Amino acid sequence: MLDRAKVVKALSLATDELFLDFSDEYLRAEKVWTKISQESTFDQKVKASQSPWLVPHWGGLLGRKYNVKPSSEYKVVAVDGSQIYPDRHYGASCFLVNVGIVHLNYSKNYIPAKMITVPYVFSMKDVSDIAESFSSEIVDCRRQELEFKVGIDYASKNPGTILLFDGSLIFWHLENYGHEIKQRFLSIYIALLERVYEKKIITASYISFPKSKELVNLIRLELCAFDHSKYNSANSVDHLVDSSIASFYLQEGQRSIVFKNNSRITKQYPEHLVPHFFYMNVGQEVARVEFPAWIANDQSLVDVVASVCFDQSKKGQGYPVCLSEAHEQAVVKGADRDFFYYVLNQLSIKEKRKIVFSQKSLKKRKLGV
Repeated sequence: MLDRAKVVKALSLATDELFLDFSDEYLRAEKVWTKISQESTFDQKVKASQSPWLVPHWGGLLGRKYNVKPSSEYKVVAVDGSQIYPDRHYGASCFLVNVGIVHLNYSKNYIPAKMITVPYVFSMKDVSDIAESFSSEIVDCRRQELEFKVGIDYASKNPGTILLFDGSLIFWHLENYGHEIKQRFLSIYIALLERVYEKKIITASYISFPKSKELVNLIRLELCAFDHSKYNSANSVDHLVDSSIASFYLQEGQRSIVFKNNSRITKQYPEHLVPHFFYMNVGQEVARVEFPAWIANDQSLVDVVASVCFDQSKKGQGYPVCLSEAHEQAVVKGADRDFFYYVLNQLSIKEKRKIVFSQKSLKKRKLGV
């Protein structure tokens, strides 16, 4: 049990480290951004540079901004997922992925919202061809695969629907996995994004409280005059993130220009699927919205994405209401997990097959002194 009095004391002793003052970095960054955002050739200088940091590409003035008008009539589908990881203390080898789907239709005629959950159970035979088949990484990869697949299938049956996901279309997490896992799931994800392109489903991914530093890295390049060996960390902007920079010039209801992501993993995407993004001030925060290149190349589609995301964020008081509801549909709570293992146990009794529990898990079920 948590001793709350001791927690209060421990937090009080750590306040100097918890609440650092980065006001100097903000002022430095804002000054540099004001300069480079109006420099007409800055994008060409960045493209010609050998930056050691990840920087985006774009065209025109860096600081250009657009007013976003909330959509009034549209259809949106949001998808999110959750999971029950394999429990090594439990003898049955399986895991569960739960996908939540929310369909909201804003039209002149009242149409009730549709909320659906679809559970998927994976046993050993479903993943036996993958090394480390029951690791948490594999479960996470499967969950993302199902989120894409279920969302695309649903949107395909509802033409004209905007499809929104939570998180990134840049599969950063795969960079930390082994070659086999990375290539297997990257090919799956790209094939699913190809389906989005073929069916022309307007798709975007919404990132709340983003931690990206691609705009920050542009400021770094300017601070060191494009010679990274001269970058002085004592006069850095290393504690800032892109949303900090965007907040310098984006007012509520405004978005940035569209940027192209140039991370290493996106080099393996087909050109028409390479993720692009913009930052948008939705009032409570600056969010990042990502979408494939084929959407980025069509100004009207970018406007649709921005308008729908902004309207959903306003309806959700700072976060898209469709994604919030999809999360609520998908989330697996403690009671759900207990039910999952209860059903497994009942099935084992019915099939006259014994499930072996670890002594630790049995002890948790029967605590005593």
